[in-house]
Amino acid sequence: MQFPATPRIARRFLSPLPRPAGARPIRRVLLALWLAALLPAGGALARDLVHAEAGELPVIIAAPHGGRADVPGCEVRTATGKRFVNRPDHNTDRLAQVIAAELKRLTGQAPYLVIARFHRKFIDANRSPEEAYGAEGCAADYDDYHAVLRRNVDDIRAKHPQAMLFDIHGQSAYRDAILRGTRHGETVTRLLARAGAAAVTGPDSVFGRFAAMGYAIVPSNDTALTDRVEAKNYIGGYTVARYGSHRADGIDAMQLEFGRDFRNNDNVERTAQDAAQAIAAFYARYLR
Repeated sequence: MQFPATPRIARRFLSPLPRPAGARPIRRVLLALWLAALLPAGGALARDLVHAEAGELPVIIAAPHGGRADVPGCEVRTATGKRFVNRPDHNTDRLAQVIAAELKRLTGQAPYLVIARFHRKFIDANRSPEEAYGAEGCAADYDDYHAVLRRNVDDIRAKHPQAMLFDIHGQSAYRDAILRGTRHGETVTRLLARAGAAAVTGPDSVFGRFAAMGYAIVPSNDTALTDRVEAKNYIGGYTVARYGSHRADGIDAMQLEFGRDFRNNDNVERTAQDAAQAIAAFYARYLR
C-alpha cells in the first residue's frame, strides 16, 4: 500500500524510531493512516505553507510567489544568479484564488489550484532546487509544492487528452500589461502541434481574449512565436520548463505575468474575473 506524500510534520513522526520489545509494525501503518487523514481534501498540507485543491477541469492554476508566511527552520535566501528577487509578487495568491473560483462558476467545474504560502525571501518555488533556497531546512516545503504540482500533472494526464498549466506571476517592468511566457513556444509544443499558433495568439486564445478586453499584452498577437519575441526575463521560468509539454511527462504550460496596476487592491478582483473568462474561452475552444 502506498500513502500520499506527507508533509514534514508527518515525516518526522514516521522516521525510524526504536521499537520496544513486542511492538508490531502494524502500529506504524495505523499511524500513517491517521496522519494522512489529517490532510484536508484536495491535498492542503499540514504546515499550511502549500495550499492545494484538486480539480475536475484539465487546468492547473499555480502561484509560486504570492506567499507571505515565515518558514520555520529555514534561513533567508542570499543572492544567487543574475536576477535575484526576494519580494512577493503582490496579490498573485489572491489573483489565483479568484481565477479558480470564477472558473468554477463559469464552467461548473473547478481547476486544480496550487499556491505557495511561504515568503519568497525563504523559498522561490519557481527556481531549481539549487537556486530556490539556501539551507536544508527549506527543502521540505519546496519539495511539497512541487510534489503537489507533479501529482496534479500526472492526474490530469491520466484523465484528459489535453490540458494547460497557467503559472501566475506579477511584474512591474510593464505595469499596465500582461506578459506571455512559453519559452518562445517550447512549453506549449503539443498545443501548437495540434492547434497551431491561433491557440496562443488567436481570438479564442487566452491572450486573444485579453486583447479583446482591452488589456495591453506583450508580445502582441500579430507576432509569431518563432520570432522569439517574448519579453526578456519573462519568457517562462522553472515551473513551465519543468512541467511543459516539450517534456514527455508534461502538459502544455504558460506563464502569465500580470502588471502591477492590475494587481493592486482596487483592480485585482476584476483582473482575476477577466482572466477566468479568458481561460474559460480557451478551455471551451482548445481543451474540451
